[in-house]
Amino acid sequence: MEAPLQTESESPQDSLLLQQQEDAPEIDTPLLGTSSDDTRDSQRRRWMRWYRRVVTTFTTILMDEQGTGWPVVHGIMVLAFIGTILGAILPGDPSLPTKFYRFLSNAIGYTYFMSWSVSFYPQVISNYRRKSTLGLSPDFCGLNVIGFTCYMIYNLGFYCSPAIQRQYRERNGPDAEISVQSNDVAFAVHAFCLASITFAQIGYYNGYRTQQSRPSKVIQIVASLFLAAMVSCPLLVVAVPKMQWLDYLYMLGNIKVLVTLMKYVPQVILNYKRQSTVGWSIWNIILDFTGGTLSDLQLVLDCAAMKDWTGITGNLAKLTLGSVSVIFDLIFMTQHYFLYRHSNTSSTHNSSDGENNDDNQHERTESLLQNERLPAIDEWAL
Repeated sequence: MEAPLQTESESPQDSLLLQQQEDAPEIDTPLLGTSSDDTRDSQRRRWMRWYRRVVTTFTTILMDEQGTGWPVVHGIMVLAFIGTILGAILPGDPSLPTKFYRFLSNAIGYTYFMSWSVSFYPQVISNYRRKSTLGLSPDFCGLNVIGFTCYMIYNLGFYCSPAIQRQYRERNGPDAEISVQSNDVAFAVHAFCLASITFAQIGYYNGYRTQQSRPSKVIQIVASLFLAAMVSCPLLVVAVPKMQWLDYLYMLGNIKVLVTLMKYVPQVILNYKRQSTVGWSIWNIILDFTGGTLSDLQLVLDCAAMKDWTGITGNLAKLTLGSVSVIFDLIFMTQHYFLYRHSNTSSTHNSSDGENNDDNQHERTESLLQNERLPAIDEWAL
């Protein structure tokens, strides 16, 4: 009997390696391409979840009609996060004492800037979705346009006109710094555009001739006086040698102060007479309150950090305007969340259920406001 054929001799190391391979547990190897496809799908799903969360957050700020609970906290946290990122990236005020406080002041400043900038959009979107501006005071909207017109011209004049800058330094000294910056100009132009769109929506959806959307006679007279001053004073600057364009800008600043002091009163009266805040976006108030509070906080903290309170005593108008806005915002929030809460809840529903809910909400809002005589401020005039 022949001996079996001998293969190549195996070394002890090869035998040991073969034994280890035989003893190793079997592992199922996935098909080619399946692992990478699953990874890409998992990453895509994670990005889509993150994208939906971001979109939901911003649409909550812009479309939420109730303004309660987690949506408010979530929306303010997002704006604070964006303001903090901008405060960390962009340079701060070099006159502040420490690097950390420069960052803190910068973060507060950009957060209130974001809050004020976004605050105009919820009302515009609410009017568009309801196809109506009933519940929104035309007196408030008209005065708002006049106020931001003055504010826009005021900032553009100081920032863009070398002649006005020269006149300012002649009065206040050659080293006097003009505090108007490019972001002030951008905000003023942006606010004027959005205020004008809101006022135009009243005429588009309801018509200025109807009693519900026609400005009151008192406000018409006041607005006419303001507009007459804005148009006639440039003629005085040209005709009277002692008057300067700087005086004209100061006059516009005074008109803005007067407008801010009185523009909220018609909306407060309107909400009181209707016993409801339906049609008046609460997010406008929440964001305005956030911006005004942080603006005053930054002013006080900056003065305390530099141990120089002339920033407040020399600019009482800014502190006063911010405080007045905060006071009226508190009045509006009291009306919305406490005094007329049940009326608002029964007439306004969240729009997250789709287009059918939007139509139903529009019908419920119209049923509340239809045939309702919205009061003009004339009835409250002495």
